[in-house]
Amino acid sequence: MNFHITFKNMNPSDSLRAFIEEQSQGLAKFFDGKVTLTWVLSHEKQNHVVHCHLVGDHMDYYGEGTTQDFKASIDLVLDKLEKQIQRHKEIVKNHLHKGIQKEPVS
Repeated sequence: MNFHITFKNMNPSDSLRAFIEEQSQGLAKFFDGKVTLTWVLSHEKQNHVVHCHLVGDHMDYYGEGTTQDFKASIDLVLDKLEKQIQRHKEIVKNHLHKGIQKEPVS
């Protein structure tokens, strides 16, 4: 899993980088291949805004979170991404099993 972290309108923070990398490892359970996560953290007025773009083999997901705390925003974004991934995996799973009909047991 590759990480690209960008800080806009603020100073870079090693603790936020470490937190993002640690929390993003939870997404690794959904993927087998190469995945790139692009994080953009910015400070706008009173809010902390976090954007995340996940790109991999045949997938492209995006999440955005705005709260008063960066860690809460990161957790919000990761929750959104996990929901998108799970929803997509359910659609694929249901699509694959749609044509299979079970034979009645006699």
